[in-house]
Amino acid sequence: MFRTSRNAFTGLLLSAALLVTAGCGGGGGVGYYEPLGSVEVANLTAFEDVTYFSLTPAGSFGGSGDLLGFPLFPGEAAYVGDFYEDYYDVDYELDYGFMYWEPDYFVAAGFINTFDVF
Repeated sequence: MFRTSRNAFTGLLLSAALLVTAGCGGGGGVGYYEPLGSVEVANLTAFEDVTYFSLTPAGSFGGSGDLLGFPLFPGEAAYVGDFYEDYYDVDYELDYGFMYWEPDYFVAAGFINTFDVF
């Protein structure tokens, strides 16, 4: 009988410890992890403006719409937003209507991710 009550007491202690540790997570503070990464576009072309830029979760249809909102001239860079850490498909357009698509661009959380247009 002593062994059974000792096992029950051990189980009770473990259950209490689990409840205490479950109540300690999340909600900001030290160790809180927000899985967002900033994305900027850098126009490294010599003569063409970037006139459209869009990110879509990889493998899905539809898009975010134009995230630039204005032409990005050669040598310029612009912040376009914060995105969850994941893979994205990139659509962008240069002067004269040439559209480009690049799959599987990875946005890393906690970093400024620069998408270079050549």
